[in-house]
Amino acid sequence: MPPPNTLLIPAIRARIGDWWFYVATLTFGEIAERVKRVSDIHEKKELKTWIQREIKDERLEEIAEYIRSQPQRFFNGLVLGIYGGDPDWMPIKVSKNLARPQVELNERVENAFGLISLNGTEQMFAIDGQHRVEGIKRALETDESGVLAQDEQTVLFVSHKESDAGRERTRRLFATLNKYAKPVSKGEIIALSEDDSFAIVTRQLVDSYPGLSSEFVPLLKTANLPPGDKRSITSLITLYEVVRAIALPTKSKERKRLEVGPPHPERILELSEISVEFWDCLKAHFAPIQKVCSSKPDSELAGKYRHDSGGHLLFRPLGLTAFAKATRILIDRGYSMNSAVKIIAKSKMDLTTDPWRYVLWDPKRSVIVSKNSQLVKNLLLVSVGQLPDPRDFDVEDSYQKAIGEAQSTFEVPKKMIGKKLRPK
Repeated sequence: MPPPNTLLIPAIRARIGDWWFYVATLTFGEIAERVKRVSDIHEKKELKTWIQREIKDERLEEIAEYIRSQPQRFFNGLVLGIYGGDPDWMPIKVSKNLARPQVELNERVENAFGLISLNGTEQMFAIDGQHRVEGIKRALETDESGVLAQDEQTVLFVSHKESDAGRERTRRLFATLNKYAKPVSKGEIIALSEDDSFAIVTRQLVDSYPGLSSEFVPLLKTANLPPGDKRSITSLITLYEVVRAIALPTKSKERKRLEVGPPHPERILELSEISVEFWDCLKAHFAPIQKVCSSKPDSELAGKYRHDSGGHLLFRPLGLTAFAKATRILIDRGYSMNSAVKIIAKSKMDLTTDPWRYVLWDPKRSVIVSKNSQLVKNLLLVSVGQLPDPRDFDVEDSYQKAIGEAQSTFEVPKKMIGKKLRPK
């Protein structure tokens, strides 16, 4: 009879290159009990520095909350290094099925299945999936029912040896996994996520809002539009950021929960209505937005407002996002959506004019300046007589640093300091 702490795990043995590995499953409870941080089992600094990523607490809580709240939770497989103790591979011979004698079994099939025997003295650590392991542990800390501990997670075991050659080998595997694994892009997550409420609302806008179809809002790897794009109003990632910015108060703690899920239909409807209202207001107060939304994609009307000479602020992803954030700030201060958009619409929108030269638009290189997003938002506010956000943000100093030695006709209003804000 095996010792009390022995764990028998059904697995498949396979090979790639010169690595033999074992595909199996562990329960969340077994992962929490047996998989350690590298820093907990290795005293040598070298291994810690080249095999363990920085564990970020906020990511752990995101993963833990996802496990607790999402019935359809699912993770990619973990890659676990294992060494020490007495792990044992117990092959199970596969023979012909008497009911189907005509099926021929090759050597690979006959020798692929078996049991891994672990007696608890071995050391296991995550080569790939460190945050998931720690997130699982955190979720189980509040799992009084014990239900989560029974969830099963796919794992790949690889052998790690405590020698110079063994450490080099594991280090190379760690680097390979992180170099060649291609993460899902942010745009693809927005297009696919059924947990992120903002992503769901973004897709609803693309599916049903006039002028925001996929022909006007392309799925790209980044928020930026390709040079020479004359068709798009904005990118899918920018539309998502606009939804996030306008839908909730600026400092709302609900934002993270809405990103992680699970989504609630009533809340999705509310977020959607706010987003639709914002775009309705944009069309009401900006003729270029109205015209492009009403046009046909092949007319490439957006190219009239976004070109090599600058164009309109709202047809640049950074400008549109900053406008949405400034609008939300005025809503937080008591203005209606329509009033907020109407007020900020009084700001200059031509990128070639001050205050946007060298802040948002570089006239010498004919490119967008991406590093001044906070300043752009606050220039939209102060240029129409509103206090910045946060209110101690030094707009004048930031503006002077942004334009450098360039001459500007724009002056930051100084009479706004201490101004009382009243909804209109």
